[in-house]
Amino acid sequence: MKKKRRINFSTIKKSPITKLTFGSLIAQAIAILISPITTRIYTPEQLGVYTLLLTVVTLFGPVLSAKIEMAIVTEKEEEKIYPIIVLSAIMCIILSIITIILYTIYIIITNQFNKEYILYLIIIFVYLVITGFSNILISYNNRNKDYEIISTVYVIRTIIQNLGLVVFGIMKFSIIGMLISQVVGSLFGLRKQSEKLIPNWNKLKSVKKEDLKKVLKNNYKLILYTTPATLCNSGSYSLINFFITALYGATIFGYYSISFRILGIPLSLVSTNVSKVFFERASNEINQTGKFNNTFKKISLLLLMIAIPMIVLLVLLAPFICKIVFGEEWIIAGQYIQILVFMFGIRLVVSAISPALVIAKKQDVEMKMQITFLVASIMSYLISKHFHLNIYLFLGMISVLYSIIYLVIYIYIYILSKGKEV
Repeated sequence: MKKKRRINFSTIKKSPITKLTFGSLIAQAIAILISPITTRIYTPEQLGVYTLLLTVVTLFGPVLSAKIEMAIVTEKEEEKIYPIIVLSAIMCIILSIITIILYTIYIIITNQFNKEYILYLIIIFVYLVITGFSNILISYNNRNKDYEIISTVYVIRTIIQNLGLVVFGIMKFSIIGMLISQVVGSLFGLRKQSEKLIPNWNKLKSVKKEDLKKVLKNNYKLILYTTPATLCNSGSYSLINFFITALYGATIFGYYSISFRILGIPLSLVSTNVSKVFFERASNEINQTGKFNNTFKKISLLLLMIAIPMIVLLVLLAPFICKIVFGEEWIIAGQYIQILVFMFGIRLVVSAISPALVIAKKQDVEMKMQITFLVASIMSYLISKHFHLNIYLFLGMISVLYSIIYLVIYIYIYILSKGKEV
């Protein structure tokens, strides 16, 4: 009996979910410990402006390689992954340039452009490129089941970024310091992530144009469907940042940014990591059996066991927690959390299993579903603006509409997991 328990415990320790989640737990613990300091160093307005500037990375970061890097995980033949990596890197640089040009145009049109913004834009461009390359390496690590590397790098980056926020804040570097801390932190770990790839450098250099064309031909659905869907998904949340700032100002947005950050912790801690494992296991299951319902059930149960207690805890205690942790004035952020937590609980579950749409080759459906998030956010903004609704009603509308969409997506994936055509 004891031997059996030891074996089970050993299995748990070796589990990829355990490895990824443990690293994220450490990283998020660091972020939580640092947050009470940053909320006392920076004003809600400064945090709001900083978050709004980083929104461009949040919005475009996940699609900088046009999602081609996902094929690194699913490609069966080892030799064929090198053209995928090269094309992903090329797309990253091109799309980073396009993104920063579009963002510059936006800054000019909205009359925000000044000398400081030149430096802001340079820093953000560098951050975009590093983010894109990191995404590629994460896919490569995921393919090789190097979950410890993914976890370790995440922890190191979080430590550097959060310590940077404190140091630059004490030195009164304000928003510039906050941005630099993110970029510097994101550089750490790139070499560690590419340890297994570096010996194959010659294979990367030997990739020809014909190889790149084949990658495009074989993975065009990732570009045509998954990329817009992911952009719509990130856009549906990123646009809320702009909407709140436009409707209620930078200070209110600062409070919202903290509530969003707190609610994002379970997503970073659990959903993002579980998603990587789900993608790998569900891909294997569907290749072997033609369906992935076993993986779907196990992962869903695990996520529900985390989401339900999270919802109950934050509904009851969020304002009190924010008051104690961040300071008296941040109790407002806790009130926002109470409104949004149910939606974030559903999102935690659905986000982790969303790669199922790629596995089932339903990228077109994914895009259509994600567009509904975008429509819901725009509709909420227009209604709130027209009827002069307060921030609580605006967030309530977002929470209800998004929750309904997430539930529809979950039911759809459940049907797909049984191998049924929808």
